[in-house]
Amino acid sequence: MRNDFDAFYRGAPLAAGLKHNGIPWDIGQPQPAIADLDYRGDVLDVGCGLGDNAVHLESRGLTVTAVDCSPTAIAQARQRFPDSGVRFAVADAADLGEFPASFDTVLSCSLFHCLVGNDRIRHLQALHRATRRDAVLHLITFSDRLFDGLPSPFPLSEQDVRKPLSDNGWIITEFEETTLVAAGATMVALFEAADVAPRDRAELACWRVRATRE
Repeated sequence: MRNDFDAFYRGAPLAAGLKHNGIPWDIGQPQPAIADLDYRGDVLDVGCGLGDNAVHLESRGLTVTAVDCSPTAIAQARQRFPDSGVRFAVADAADLGEFPASFDTVLSCSLFHCLVGNDRIRHLQALHRATRRDAVLHLITFSDRLFDGLPSPFPLSEQDVRKPLSDNGWIITEFEETTLVAAGATMVALFEAADVAPRDRAELACWRVRATRE
């Protein structure tokens, strides 16, 4: 993992020299980029954070398990959604050994770019083990494009995403550009670095990939 996200959820800066102005991806609603995707069967939301995406999927009648490596994030998600039917759990996205062949659909949103080195490969292999035959993976990750003058943190090229998927048991069926929304008040340093006027919501360029399990 690139940074200590559990400490970040507890109020520590994500990186040295940065002020903690809140959780950027805590926008009080599910990410718009996940709304029109196809989901079926048992769903895994991996790297679920504070749970908004998972609870949205559960409200659509899906059976959802939501995992994050941060115990603080999972505790806060349970507190935020005490009446939800989502199964929240702490788990390592590069292992997932407690979920063998358990899921038909996976949502990996804003996680892949947080992993470094071999952890990305381990993550994709773990998802392969945790899914059933013909499972669908929806992977949304920062890209190396600009959107409205803003660069994405932790940018990845198209090949940075395509090759690991194809090499680790996933057949790409759709590959497109989209954006993820962040709370503007938390992105002051990014606005300043890009010389862009601050705004309430920041949209950051992403890749949105649909892949099926070999």
